[in-house]
Amino acid sequence: MPEPMPDDLLADDGWVPGEPLDGAETGGHGTGAELAYPNLDAWVRGHLAPLIRRRLGGTLTWCAQWWKHPEAVSRLNALWQEWEKARIEGTMSAWWLHHADPHLHALMNRDTGVFAACKPDRHTELDPLPVAESDPNLWLGPAFSDPSSEGEG
Repeated sequence: MPEPMPDDLLADDGWVPGEPLDGAETGGHGTGAELAYPNLDAWVRGHLAPLIRRRLGGTLTWCAQWWKHPEAVSRLNALWQEWEKARIEGTMSAWWLHHADPHLHALMNRDTGVFAACKPDRHTELDPLPVAESDPNLWLGPAFSDPSSEGEG
């Protein structure tokens, strides 16, 4: 059983572990069909990991503790949601081309991927992107603010 991810490492993508997908999370294409997998971990273990077979160690790597990487959780969750949708709609080719291939590259690329510091049997934490405090006045223009909040303040 994987150890739970600390709250400060959870990706802020709106997904809650174990929360089922609904029409809003599948692009509004909810059909009421049963999900093939009850949660992300079940999908990764039961479908993705057995399906994806790559020679690791050259240009590709993986982290067996993928759930400790917030970006990986967010990307894999997106892949699972789109896979469930493609399975129902019969659009699996589009899933491979437009979802699986780019996300797997972003996850597994040994030099630039999410798991770049890891080996299949060793998890290594990376620091988040550095962020400096910005001037709040930069975000006052209409392109950078919520128009519905105008007049508030």
